[in-house]
Amino acid sequence: MLFKGKKRLNAGIIGGAGYGGAELAKLLLFHPRVHLTFVTSRRYAGKQISSVNRFLTKVTDLCFIEPDIEALPLDTDVLFLATPHGISMKLMPDIVKVLPRAKVIDLSGDFRLKNPHIYRQYYDTEHTATDLLGRFVYGLTELNRENIRSAQYVANPGCFATGIILALMPLFSCDAVRREVSVVSVTGSSGAGEMHKEVTHHPVRAQNFKSYKILEHQHTPEIEQFFKDRFRNWDYEIGFVPQSGPFVRGIFTTAMAYNEAIHTDTLKATLEQLYKAERFIRVVNGSPEINAVQGSNYVEVSGMVKRNFVISMSAIDNLVRGASGQAVQNMNIMFGFEEHEGLEFPGMRP
Repeated sequence: MLFKGKKRLNAGIIGGAGYGGAELAKLLLFHPRVHLTFVTSRRYAGKQISSVNRFLTKVTDLCFIEPDIEALPLDTDVLFLATPHGISMKLMPDIVKVLPRAKVIDLSGDFRLKNPHIYRQYYDTEHTATDLLGRFVYGLTELNRENIRSAQYVANPGCFATGIILALMPLFSCDAVRREVSVVSVTGSSGAGEMHKEVTHHPVRAQNFKSYKILEHQHTPEIEQFFKDRFRNWDYEIGFVPQSGPFVRGIFTTAMAYNEAIHTDTLKATLEQLYKAERFIRVVNGSPEINAVQGSNYVEVSGMVKRNFVISMSAIDNLVRGASGQAVQNMNIMFGFEEHEGLEFPGMRP
């Protein structure tokens, strides 16, 4: 289904009250090829979206509606699922029946993993829509573009997974990893969602720094799955330690391997080969910076080799590139739009 000319597609969001859903609504409201027709929220049904997300005041008069799949507009062209993990898999069977032609982009983790047993291991719940797992395409845009182009259903990558895969891809592409690679990713407080909890409570978070879910984060298997699908006989260990940083938005990733046979020129050439032509990926000298990509769909990446340590880094905005922005980028590809439409904001500094 390709949209040509000036026709705008009808889009809807299931679960639009959280940080990711609000960011997605903002992007779609300003997208030149999209008409955002509805946003659901069980908690805020009947209330104006701008009363919950004040930054959308005078931007839209839309009100939240109940997430009743059977009552959704039948002319919906694309549906975004911005729900917590475990919800999308319960909704999809009804979506397939009620909106059989609609394209779906799921921002949760429910359809990223092909193996339901691994899903149960990392998400601590049984998968209830295993028959649909094979119909979803993994939406790491720059590295899976052609499969996304022909997909009806896309599983948007996790925020950590996005930054980590883009940082690791150069290392695996130039054979810098021998057996294992260490990854540390630091995320801001918005990654924990908009519900009040201890990990986002300002007095606790503002001047604190800690690791969590050490070597067992739920994004680990989707990263491993991606590289197993990408490289033949891929069999490496990824040691991923997520960390909580004292800032609001962004994820900074550092991936490091040890290999005396790799030189800086090799790594930099690989980075250029992979990403130079990509609109939203900036290959930078020195270190990437979170501030330079804040609020945008852009990614900064860089690499260096010192004392036989091969290092690759990335910086993303977790709510845009790590969620809503990448979802819109995937939508653009799925409908034949220019990939950058609605995503031109370059970030800001400071």
